[in-house]
Amino acid sequence: MASKILYVCQQIAPYLPETEASKLCRSLVQAMQERGNEIRTFMPRYGCINERRHQLHEVIRLSGMNLIIDDNDHQLIIKVAS
Repeated sequence: MASKILYVCQQIAPYLPETEASKLCRSLVQAMQERGNEIRTFMPRYGCINERRHQLHEVIRLSGMNLIIDDNDHQLIIKVAS
């Protein structure tokens, strides 16, 4: 039976320039998916990420939640790419 795995990464290739950390996250995620696991990856959408090039689109049913950080209320907008 395949496991469902959620990775939370600070950076991952190809969305950000290739660094040792972004390549490691990409390799780890890909290796686990090749073993038959169901993988989801969360990463902040930094301003340098091109939404059009990476075909990001908003998931309405997940967006709209609020996240409170240091007494500041931030609306969460979830976007996905396949």
